[in-house]
Amino acid sequence: MNPPSWTAGRVYGFPLAGGPFKCSQGPGGKLTHFAHASTYHAVDLDCPVGTAVVAMADGTITEIRDGETASGVDVRNFFRWNQITVKQVDGTFAEYVHIKAATSTLKPGDQVRQGQEIAQSGDVGFCPSPHLHVEVHVREGHDADSVPFAFLGSE
Repeated sequence: MNPPSWTAGRVYGFPLAGGPFKCSQGPGGKLTHFAHASTYHAVDLDCPVGTAVVAMADGTITEIRDGETASGVDVRNFFRWNQITVKQVDGTFAEYVHIKAATSTLKPGDQVRQGQEIAQSGDVGFCPSPHLHVEVHVREGHDADSVPFAFLGSE
């Protein structure tokens, strides 16, 4: 199967072990994704707290933020998330957001392989329900624009 043209070749493995999982917010989603270019192309996948989060591609850990525990739909939680960022082999940066606190044994500089567990999902930060928020960027930085991407699969 050929990747959709809108992904510009950015097609990766699925970021959660198990499933199935519901996509609760896609690109341009009206809850939070529409608000800024850095999150516009993000995908939210509803999953139970503790679900294994796996690397979508081979790469290197560039950032781990996993000390927050705040949760819920409260404006005070909007910038209180946990995340792991991986510089993928294609040069893009994948961010895995809302991970459970202190569930990764990795550190910046560690190499990861596609499908390797990197953390557990959580509900940390501005979360109406437990989910994994995933976004991809072509450059590093919290203000970097997100870009379209897709997951490998048969459909």
